[in-house]
Amino acid sequence: MKLLLVVSPYVFPQPNALRSEHLGVLYLAASARKNGHEVKIFDPTLGHPTALRDGLFSFGAPEHEIAETIRSFAPDVLGVSCHYSFSRQCAFNVVDLAKRLDARTATVMGGIVPSIHGRRVLDDCPSLDYALVGESERTLLDLLSFLSNRTPSLCDIDGLLFRDEGDVISNPKTHFIQDLDSIPYPARDLVDIHRYMNTGSRIFGLGNRPALSLLTSRSCPNHCSFCNMWMIHGRKWRMRSVDNVLGEIDEIVDKYHAEHIYVVDDSFTFNPSRTKVLLEQVIRKGYRIRWNTPNGISVHGIDEELVQLMKRSGCASVCLAIESGSEYIRNTVIGKRLPDEQIVKAVRLFQKAKIPTGGFLVLGMPGEDETHFRETLKLINRLPLSFVVAQFAIPFPGTKLYHDLVRMKVIEDGWEMRMDTLSRPAFATRDFTLEDLVRRKRRLQFSFYLHHVPQMMRELAGGRLYWLNLDSITQFLYSTIRLKIEERL
Repeated sequence: MKLLLVVSPYVFPQPNALRSEHLGVLYLAASARKNGHEVKIFDPTLGHPTALRDGLFSFGAPEHEIAETIRSFAPDVLGVSCHYSFSRQCAFNVVDLAKRLDARTATVMGGIVPSIHGRRVLDDCPSLDYALVGESERTLLDLLSFLSNRTPSLCDIDGLLFRDEGDVISNPKTHFIQDLDSIPYPARDLVDIHRYMNTGSRIFGLGNRPALSLLTSRSCPNHCSFCNMWMIHGRKWRMRSVDNVLGEIDEIVDKYHAEHIYVVDDSFTFNPSRTKVLLEQVIRKGYRIRWNTPNGISVHGIDEELVQLMKRSGCASVCLAIESGSEYIRNTVIGKRLPDEQIVKAVRLFQKAKIPTGGFLVLGMPGEDETHFRETLKLINRLPLSFVVAQFAIPFPGTKLYHDLVRMKVIEDGWEMRMDTLSRPAFATRDFTLEDLVRRKRRLQFSFYLHHVPQMMRELAGGRLYWLNLDSITQFLYSTIRLKIEERL
């Protein structure tokens, strides 16, 4: 069958967006191609964004360009990938367009949105025939098999939503691929990969040289209360073999000439022994690469041997999932099971290896009062971190945080993420207002940079301040100015 996979356009309040290749789409394309289907990928978001009248920016091609792509390829099946609730309507528009051009085209949606919202995507888009829940390489192949020869039955396809005489049927996602080596490498050859590799955007210090992404494992065993990743990859951590990963690195380096690699696992160091073997082989093969962990790594399992191997294999920076400086918030509310001492030890090991280290923090978890926030300030200010990334808690539907907030009547069941949810607090509780959270974030940024000026000077002198960019400087200046203004009011 002819399969056209489309990356959903979206509208965003900022003209800048960090871009890398869409691994999920590339994996689906590779699996379908391996099984004999003709596959084309279209990413309308690659061009420059268009400024809209309301101050927003559209990342997507004009409708006539999308229509011409669909018309010229004439797909039997059109799949659209949708990862944010605020881009859902843009994805629906692509589906509607495909049906207007040819009502016989089967339409499918995959990604985080259908995995979280389930049958609602079919209820909200009459032109959508099917939706895929969770990782979908096997689900898509089964659906393509049904569409071509009517086997297997739709009712037997794991993680599929479909229509049956006006009703929406939802098959639960129960099976996840255990042998990740059986999945072919992402089909990077089906896109203009160099447009992703040379965007000029920096992600934690890397990206000024040709860069690609690498996923060596799926899922995470930690089950933090705010995380929805398990809804895509399941609750069991699964890994690719070392040889399989090395084969893809060979391709990334030799075929595509990447010099930087984003290791985008949710738990790259979960199995330290396996990680050490992988890094030892990277060192042995002599790759001239630098890599980092933009999705963060768990502090669990970090020891000096692992850190030194990371350094020798080209690790340029790491991000640690600290979440909060309050052990109560981190361990009881979030469910991290991570004491302060373990965090301090890990950060100091990375400092000793001269690997710039960032801390991921979540502000505004239920129960977080001023005392808990001051504990976060105290811990962060004494840690030898190179940078911090503080985000407001987001109650993704399906997560424990979401259900807790619904039960507490803080949000209504059916709450959806808006495009400004990434930059503004999503909710308030009796422990804080929305304004409190905004001020806490400014205080955190100001306090962190103020306490880390000496370290930043040492890293600058040692040539390790490449992670610092205009956004970091702007955050510090903005936080300083706003705090001084508020002190005078």
